Amino acid sequence: MVDLSSRSTTEVGLKQGIEEARDRRWESTFFMINVIFLLILFFIVAAKFDVHLQVTPPQSAASNPLPDEAPQLVIKADGTLLLNATVVAGKALPAALRGAGAVKDLKIAADAATDAVVVARVIEQVSEAGITRVSLETVGRQ
Repeated sequence: MVDLSSRSTTEVGLKQGIEEARDRRWESTFFMINVIFLLILFFIVAAKFDVHLQVTPPQSAASNPLPDEAPQLVIKADGTLLLNATVVAGKALPAALRGAGAVKDLKIAADAATDAVVVARVIEQVSEAGITRVSLETVGRQ
Protein backbone atom coordinates (compact mmCIF):
# COMPACT_ATOMS: atom_id res chain seq x y z
CA MET A 1 0.00 0.00 0.00
CA VAL A 2 1.20 3.49 -0.79
CA ASP A 3 1.72 5.90 2.04
CA LEU A 4 0.05 9.10 0.86
CA SER A 5 0.74 11.05 4.05
CA SER A 6 4.32 11.89 3.06
CA ARG A 7 3.35 13.13 -0.41
CA SER A 8 1.80 16.38 -1.32
CA THR A 9 -1.72 16.53 -2.74
CA THR A 10 -0.30 17.86 -5.98
CA GLU A 11 1.83 14.74 -6.51
CA VAL A 12 -1.08 12.43 -5.75
CA GLY A 13 -3.42 14.38 -8.06
CA LEU A 14 -0.81 14.43 -10.82
CA LYS A 15 -0.22 10.69 -10.55
CA GLN A 16 -3.96 9.97 -10.65
CA GLY A 17 -4.37 12.29 -13.65
CA ILE A 18 -1.60 10.47 -15.53
CA GLU A 19 -3.20 7.08 -14.82
CA GLU A 20 -6.62 8.32 -15.96
CA ALA A 21 -5.15 9.74 -19.17
CA ARG A 22 -3.39 6.42 -19.83
CA ASP A 23 -6.67 4.52 -19.27
CA ARG A 24 -8.57 6.88 -21.61
CA ARG A 25 -5.90 6.52 -24.30
CA TRP A 26 -6.07 2.71 -24.04
CA GLU A 27 -9.88 2.78 -24.26
CA SER A 28 -9.85 4.96 -27.37
CA THR A 29 -7.22 2.72 -29.00
CA PHE A 30 -9.27 -0.35 -28.14
CA PHE A 31 -12.41 1.12 -29.76
CA MET A 32 -10.44 2.19 -32.83
CA ILE A 33 -9.13 -1.38 -33.24
CA ASN A 34 -12.71 -2.68 -33.03
CA VAL A 35 -13.89 -0.23 -35.70
CA ILE A 36 -11.03 -1.15 -38.03
CA PHE A 37 -11.70 -4.87 -37.53
CA LEU A 38 -15.39 -4.40 -38.34
CA LEU A 39 -14.52 -2.41 -41.48
CA ILE A 40 -12.18 -5.16 -42.64
CA LEU A 41 -14.91 -7.75 -42.07
CA PHE A 42 -17.41 -5.63 -43.97
CA PHE A 43 -15.15 -5.28 -47.01
CA ILE A 44 -14.32 -8.99 -47.02
CA VAL A 45 -17.99 -9.97 -46.90
CA ALA A 46 -19.11 -7.30 -49.37
CA ALA A 47 -16.31 -7.96 -51.85
CA LYS A 48 -17.08 -10.06 -54.87
CA PHE A 49 -14.22 -12.45 -55.44
CA ASP A 50 -14.03 -13.45 -59.07
CA VAL A 51 -11.75 -16.45 -59.09
CA HIS A 52 -11.37 -18.52 -62.25
CA LEU A 53 -9.72 -21.81 -61.43
CA GLN A 54 -8.64 -24.12 -64.19
CA VAL A 55 -8.91 -27.68 -62.90
CA THR A 56 -7.25 -30.35 -64.97
CA PRO A 57 -8.25 -33.90 -63.98
CA PRO A 58 -5.42 -36.39 -63.80
CA GLN A 59 -4.87 -38.74 -66.71
CA SER A 60 -4.75 -42.42 -65.97
CA ALA A 61 -2.29 -44.79 -67.55
CA ALA A 62 -2.60 -48.32 -66.19
CA SER A 63 0.65 -50.20 -66.36
CA ASN A 64 -0.96 -53.53 -65.53
CA PRO A 65 -4.52 -53.63 -66.90
CA LEU A 66 -6.99 -56.21 -65.69
CA PRO A 67 -7.83 -59.16 -67.94
CA ASP A 68 -10.72 -58.70 -70.37
CA GLU A 69 -12.71 -61.52 -68.75
CA ALA A 70 -12.76 -59.72 -65.36
CA PRO A 71 -16.36 -58.87 -64.35
CA GLN A 72 -17.51 -55.26 -64.68
CA LEU A 73 -19.58 -53.45 -62.07
CA VAL A 74 -21.44 -50.33 -63.24
CA ILE A 75 -22.70 -47.79 -60.72
CA LYS A 76 -25.46 -45.58 -62.11
CA ALA A 77 -26.17 -42.04 -60.95
CA ASP A 78 -29.13 -43.18 -58.83
CA GLY A 79 -26.98 -45.80 -57.05
CA THR A 80 -28.18 -48.81 -59.03
CA LEU A 81 -25.54 -51.54 -59.39
CA LEU A 82 -25.16 -53.56 -62.59
CA LEU A 83 -22.83 -56.55 -62.52
CA ASN A 84 -22.16 -57.68 -66.09
CA ALA A 85 -25.40 -55.92 -67.19
CA THR A 86 -27.48 -57.61 -64.46
CA VAL A 87 -29.09 -55.52 -61.71
CA VAL A 88 -27.73 -56.41 -58.25
CA ALA A 89 -28.98 -55.25 -54.86
CA GLY A 90 -26.38 -53.61 -52.62
CA LYS A 91 -26.44 -56.29 -49.92
CA ALA A 92 -26.32 -59.13 -52.45
CA LEU A 93 -23.19 -57.75 -54.11
CA PRO A 94 -20.63 -60.09 -52.45
CA ALA A 95 -22.62 -63.20 -53.37
CA ALA A 96 -23.19 -61.92 -56.91
CA LEU A 97 -19.45 -61.26 -57.30
CA ARG A 98 -18.61 -64.81 -56.26
CA GLY A 99 -21.28 -66.11 -58.66
CA ALA A 100 -19.85 -64.05 -61.53
CA GLY A 101 -16.44 -65.62 -61.05
CA ALA A 102 -14.79 -62.54 -59.61
CA VAL A 103 -11.95 -64.14 -57.71
CA LYS A 104 -9.64 -61.20 -57.26
CA ASP A 105 -10.16 -58.80 -60.23
CA LEU A 106 -13.04 -56.38 -60.84
CA LYS A 107 -13.63 -53.42 -63.14
CA ILE A 108 -15.79 -50.61 -61.75
CA ALA A 109 -17.37 -47.92 -63.92
CA ALA A 110 -19.38 -45.15 -62.25
CA ASP A 111 -21.58 -42.50 -63.79
CA ALA A 112 -20.14 -38.98 -63.56
CA ALA A 113 -23.14 -37.85 -61.50
CA THR A 114 -22.64 -40.61 -58.92
CA ASP A 115 -21.66 -39.39 -55.47
CA ALA A 116 -18.09 -40.32 -54.52
CA VAL A 117 -19.34 -41.66 -51.16
CA VAL A 118 -21.49 -44.24 -52.98
CA VAL A 119 -18.48 -45.38 -55.01
CA ALA A 120 -16.35 -45.62 -51.86
CA ARG A 121 -19.00 -47.75 -50.11
CA VAL A 122 -19.19 -50.09 -53.11
CA ILE A 123 -15.40 -50.46 -53.15
CA GLU A 124 -15.56 -51.26 -49.42
CA GLN A 125 -18.17 -53.98 -50.05
CA VAL A 126 -16.08 -55.35 -52.90
CA SER A 127 -13.00 -55.58 -50.68
CA GLU A 128 -15.03 -57.41 -48.03
CA ALA A 129 -15.99 -59.93 -50.73
CA GLY A 130 -12.31 -60.77 -51.21
CA ILE A 131 -11.55 -58.79 -54.36
CA THR A 132 -7.95 -57.60 -54.20
CA ARG A 133 -7.54 -55.74 -57.52
CA VAL A 134 -10.04 -53.09 -58.59
CA SER A 135 -9.80 -51.02 -61.74
CA LEU A 136 -11.79 -47.80 -61.96
CA GLU A 137 -12.78 -47.38 -65.60
CA THR A 138 -12.59 -43.83 -66.89
CA VAL A 139 -14.07 -42.23 -69.98
CA GLY A 140 -12.20 -39.58 -71.90
CA ARG A 141 -13.72 -36.12 -72.29
CA GLN A 142 -14.86 -35.02 -75.71
